Amino acid sequence: MRTIASDLDVEIRNGVGAPGSARRAVRRLADRLPQARLEGLQLMVSELVTNSVRHAGMGPDGHIRVRVRLAHDTIRLEVTDGGPGFVPPRLEPSVYSESGWGLYLVDQISDRWGVRSRPTTCVWLELDARSS
Repeated sequence: MRTIASDLDVEIRNGVGAPGSARRAVRRLADRLPQARLEGLQLMVSELVTNSVRHAGMGPDGHIRVRVRLAHDTIRLEVTDGGPGFVPPRLEPSVYSESGWGLYLVDQISDRWGVRSRPTTCVWLELDARSS
């Protein structure tokens, strides 16, 4: 895996508190992002970390890595866990679906996103650094 310089690089313990910890970590970037972009980034990190907690199959000793890289024109978020990887599902959940909404939101809000698997799973997304 290629190493990138990160503006935020934290490991969060797996568990029900992980999404909140990830949102708090992202708040450290508040002085470097417009409020709307910060809120969008917090929503995205919360959704991706929740997916890691729910689907990666890690025990309570597992960790989730959150990286954010701020470039002049792009904000890149990477959430990495020890899960087995997955193929992204159909991205139009029905109103009756109990799951699938997190990646649907990622698809709707981010400008680009994808999944890298082996040996860990990394879901990444990019937001163009415009203030919207």
